[in-house]
Order: sequence, then C-alpha cells, then structure tokens
Amino acid sequence: MNSFITALNVVLPLLLLVVVGYFLKTRNFFSDVTLKQMNKLVFTLLIPCSLFKSIVTSSIEDALTPEYVLFCLVGVAVMVLIGLLFGRTFCERQDQKGVMAQAIFRGNTVLFGIPVVSMLYPNESIVLTTSMIALVVPIINICAVVILQLHAGMKTDIKSLVISVLKNPMVIATLSGFAIKLIGVEIPTAVMKTISEIGGSANTVGLIVLGASFELPAISQNLKKLVLITSMRMIICPLVMMSIAVMLGYRGIELATVMVIFGAPTAVSSFATAVQMKGDGVLASQAVMSTTAVSAITIFTWVFALTSLNML
Repeated sequence: MNSFITALNVVLPLLLLVVVGYFLKTRNFFSDVTLKQMNKLVFTLLIPCSLFKSIVTSSIEDALTPEYVLFCLVGVAVMVLIGLLFGRTFCERQDQKGVMAQAIFRGNTVLFGIPVVSMLYPNESIVLTTSMIALVVPIINICAVVILQLHAGMKTDIKSLVISVLKNPMVIATLSGFAIKLIGVEIPTAVMKTISEIGGSANTVGLIVLGASFELPAISQNLKKLVLITSMRMIICPLVMMSIAVMLGYRGIELATVMVIFGAPTAVSSFATAVQMKGDGVLASQAVMSTTAVSAITIFTWVFALTSLNML
C-alpha cells in the first residue's frame, strides 16, 4: 500500500496540472499567441534556471564512483541510439523523427525521480541521486537539442550545428552551471534564491501549457507511435537497465536511482523543446501524457517488486 501511495502522490499531481491546462484551454483562457509565448518562456528561462540550480547545488564529486557513472552513461548512450533508431524507422514525417527519439531517451528525472527516491528513503541522504541526475540530464538535453536540430530542416553542417547547440538556453545553463561549480564561484544568496524561484515554476507552468496544447482527437493518428514510445520508455528500457544493475550488485539508493533515471516518464521539457525546434508538438505532448499516465502503474510495479526482493 505504501508503494502505491508513493507512486500516486508523485504522478497524480502531474496529471492534475495537465488536466488544469486542458480545462483552461476549453474555457478559452489561452489564445494561440499566448500559448506560444508561454512555451517560449518555459524553454528560454524557466527550464534553464531549474537546470542551472540543480547543477550548482549538487555534490557530484563526493557521491559518485567512476564505475557507477560509467554504467549510467553507457545506458543513456544506448537509449539515445535506440531512440534514434525508432524515430527513423517508425516515423515517416521529418518533424516526428526527432520527437519520437527524445521521447524515448529523455525522462522527467528531476521532477519525477527525486521525489520518488526521497519518499523511498525519507531518512537518508539522496545526494547520489541528485548528483547522478545533475550529471546525466545535461547530457541528455544536449543530445535532444542536437537530434531535434538535425531533423528540423535547418542547416546541418557542423559549424551551424555547433553554433545552434551552443546558443540553446538549456546548453548555456548547463555549461554555465558546470563552469561556476568548477571555478568555485560563490553566487550571492539573493541571486541564487531568484534563480531557484524561477526554476521552481518550470514544471508547473510547463505542465499547464502542455495540457492547454494537448489535442485529444489526434491520439488515434499517433497511436502506434505512442504505444512504441511508452513501451520502450516505461517498460523495456528500465527493465533491462535495472536487471543489469542488479547483476552488477547495485542495491538500495543506487538501484532506485537507476530506476528513476531510466524509468521516469518522458520529460515535460521535451514538449517545449520540440515546439521551439520545429518538431511535432502534438506527438511530443501526447508522449508526455501517455508515459506519465502509465508511470503510475510501472513505478508501482518496480517499487513493489524490488522491495519484495529486499533490493530497495
């Protein structure tokens, strides 16, 4: 029962925020122009602030072992390749290929993962989880930007691609965060609090905008793609990664971190990124919705099974 309540308490607020956005849309609270402006706000300011804060405040160097980092990074690389393969194989439209790819490898680990691990281990430090997430999320985000850029119909020569990636707000936030952490600059409390407050609203605003942009009738058109995305993102990839982690001897918080990195639903920010980079926003929003809905079942299953086996 506790495992079920844990999953429900994490997933249900996400779904309710999306429902709020969709309800507001049906009541004509948002015009198309307003939605585009809010989506741009999420992409260019709110998400970068959230990402910057998570990097600057994590103790990456103290919590992670090289072997564990290598295992997670190899897993991420494999998921990126799987996403690319699926996008190019099962999507005919160019603007859907990159969207499907990122929906498979880009999880909502910050909003979803940290609360789940915190609830599983309320009396223990979860610095390993926050540090690992702070390390893999920027890499995943950069991969998403590059892949969407390659499928956006823009210039794809190396110079243009590098410049475009470096101008991306999330990449700027990532590089700035690691640079400040490396140099050891102390950010004034008032500035850090402001960044934290702005970043803290990213998921709330992002989910409401997502719900307001959601087009229910279009689900049938993308049903096959959504089944593939949800199956890979929520069942196959996490099952394989957790099985390997168990065989390698990882237990407790280390195993729980693998579970949320590879088993969290598709990132809310993937919708904003897809829209800003000329991807199919409809498919992106539906991928977030379908994986988030299914996560209530899959996370419960993973937690229940691993707890029963005394591995968490």
